[in-house]
Amino acid sequence: MEMQRCTVVLTIAVLLVIAFNEAHTEEEPDYHDDYEEKVMGCPQSEVIEGGNVSYSLGGNIDSVLAYHCKEGWYPYPTNNRVCTAEREWSTLRLPNGRPTNRAICKEMQCPAQLQLHNGHLWPRKTWFSPGESQQFWCNEGYTLYGSELRNCTKSGEWTGTTAVCDDRVDDCVNPGAPPGSLRSGDRFRVGEKVQYRCQMGLNLLGSSERVCMDTREWSGSEPRCQSQFAFDSPSVVESALAASLSAVMELSTSQDSNQKKTALYGRTIRIEDDGKLNVYILLDTSGSIKEDDFQQAKKAVESLINKLDSYEVQLNYEVISYASDAKEIVSILDPESNNVDYVLHNLVKFHNTAHGKRTGTNLNAALTKVYENMAFLKEDRKNKFNQTRHVILIVSDGHSNTGANPKSVLSKIRYLLGYTQSDDNTSEEYLDIYVFGVGSSINKKELNSIASKKTKEEHLFSLKDYKDLGQVFDNMITDSQVSMCGVTQEGKGGHTSPWHVEIKTVSSERKETCKGSLVTQNWVLTAAHCFTLYTIKNPDKVSIIHGLGTAVAESIHLHPQYNISGLQHKKIKEFYDYDVAVVKVKNKITLSEKSRPICLPCTTSSNRALKKKTNTSCDEHMKDLFELEEIPAYFLTKADQTVDPDKLVLKKLTHIQYGSKREACEENAKVTFDPDSNATLSEVVTDRFLCSGGSAQYKDTIACKGDSGGSLFIQKKRRYFQVAVVSWGTRNVCSKRDSPPKDARDFHINIFSVLPWLRQHLDTELTFLPLVI
Repeated sequence: MEMQRCTVVLTIAVLLVIAFNEAHTEEEPDYHDDYEEKVMGCPQSEVIEGGNVSYSLGGNIDSVLAYHCKEGWYPYPTNNRVCTAEREWSTLRLPNGRPTNRAICKEMQCPAQLQLHNGHLWPRKTWFSPGESQQFWCNEGYTLYGSELRNCTKSGEWTGTTAVCDDRVDDCVNPGAPPGSLRSGDRFRVGEKVQYRCQMGLNLLGSSERVCMDTREWSGSEPRCQSQFAFDSPSVVESALAASLSAVMELSTSQDSNQKKTALYGRTIRIEDDGKLNVYILLDTSGSIKEDDFQQAKKAVESLINKLDSYEVQLNYEVISYASDAKEIVSILDPESNNVDYVLHNLVKFHNTAHGKRTGTNLNAALTKVYENMAFLKEDRKNKFNQTRHVILIVSDGHSNTGANPKSVLSKIRYLLGYTQSDDNTSEEYLDIYVFGVGSSINKKELNSIASKKTKEEHLFSLKDYKDLGQVFDNMITDSQVSMCGVTQEGKGGHTSPWHVEIKTVSSERKETCKGSLVTQNWVLTAAHCFTLYTIKNPDKVSIIHGLGTAVAESIHLHPQYNISGLQHKKIKEFYDYDVAVVKVKNKITLSEKSRPICLPCTTSSNRALKKKTNTSCDEHMKDLFELEEIPAYFLTKADQTVDPDKLVLKKLTHIQYGSKREACEENAKVTFDPDSNATLSEVVTDRFLCSGGSAQYKDTIACKGDSGGSLFIQKKRRYFQVAVVSWGTRNVCSKRDSPPKDARDFHINIFSVLPWLRQHLDTELTFLPLVI
């Protein structure tokens, strides 16, 4: 018994000792970690002459010291330093490698154009300050191509384009030598090469060697020399990226797989009718990226995905975050990878804390995931891998410092697609690699070795910060190559909706002004009541004013059942049933960002825009566009020129009252009836009308005289679809059009109700879907 008592006491004592040790152990790391955190940081007392300093990660090991200068100036000899394990900031070194302890802000300068074969340049010096100019002229027998005079800007960029003196007698044009570069090679026959190098302190972006090809074009992309502290302006990047992506994506919608379609920007692409395009977005989330920058990067990618969704090609997405390792936000193997809402949902909920404290930049790991998924897709014959284009977009704020060289896995990707490894990837029709370096810490030489280099295109861009990246992605679809229906250029000067036209009629009887919509290059859709018998017989009296100028009508066709006096026997002065007409123009209207058709429902072009299957019926389009009972819709009206003189039209919001809401909306039409009329409401407001205007929830803008014939359209994602033609309204209160009486209503001819008639006139230019399947 005594033995048992001693054993119990000993056991309790042991347990108390263990508990004490555990409690002490739990407290110890907190104190120890705090102590280590205090002693392991680098001093935060660094300065730069003419600027200021910031520190990431509290100045701890691996944190980044960043130097900042005012606009037009840059930190020298570097923009940042890293806190080493020795608790010291990495050494400041001059371009020649010698150490220094002084950081200063220097004014941006422009590298001079050093060569002008067969011509002269002045002044001859290596660098120019902002505001200075360089002038160029050619020897006799040679013509100057490019700018005669270029000015240095405070961003370190030149205005204008590289000056070249050429007699155009060789197979390829003289490729010139951009500012800051030296070119070797003066023969421009097929098979001849030219090589470039940049002066000290500049990075070569683009191709260092180009070959005059059989097509009499230079291989690769045009080289340029850029300092570490110079950046591409967002507007320049928008233009270059939009043109290049348009060449990739719009040509992917080619309807004839047996034809080659040549992009205006210089490439030829072949793709099958049912081909796909896979987009791989690789997003740098390494430790050097601040939380605000990470959020800006995510918003930029969201904007990019929304913009890409404007194109009609079938898109699948892979989104990868990479730091020391790589994490899939969305896998291209996921059945939902073509669902934009699904992709964006996963992107929004992803946070960079998913990588923990691993702060390296392992681009190789991200590209390896791309390669592995591409290899899987190639093995699965259902994916039609040989008919699929691949676009890889890489965003990085630094350079690879973890994992193998990213070029090694790119070689495997190229081999998978049947391409040989080469610095000249001009012929890689089914692969495009775009690289966006953000900030002045990027390794431009490394990123240049990764990006595609294709004739007349750019794939590598350097941007100052993530705000610029967001601007680029948001504004990139603005060039004239996008000819698809229902694409608009919101926020730009000029037409806010490029399908909008004004119809002006001048005759001895009267002057009439209406609106209309461009539905093909040859046809305009409008209201029948805009025309008289005289103008129908004399269409040359009708002018169509569109974004690029004025067209003259060749013929005017009213719906055969339109009859303005059809209910006069019931004391209805004007009856607008079937109030729809089409106008054919004499000369085809050139498509551009200012003149582009709107999408008409139940056509194959709308079907692609809605991302529907090829066997979709017209009924499916109606369900998609009229899915609500109060449908947000828009019409266009002339802007107040005193308020916004640069805009010709403004977009006005209204709501279509549909389904159970329709009847209450139609009731307001009775205010237009003559007291002696014996017509019923259903006789005046037929099933062919859509009713719009305010409700208990909305107080909508109303249409006015002169808006007749315009399009009533609905937005789906970033595309616009015309669902009706503006016809008539219940109230003439245009002075209060944005705040009208509660009973003000507008009525519009429903496009779906006149499709058989539209098909008769437009079926040579538009392919219509069957009504039902």
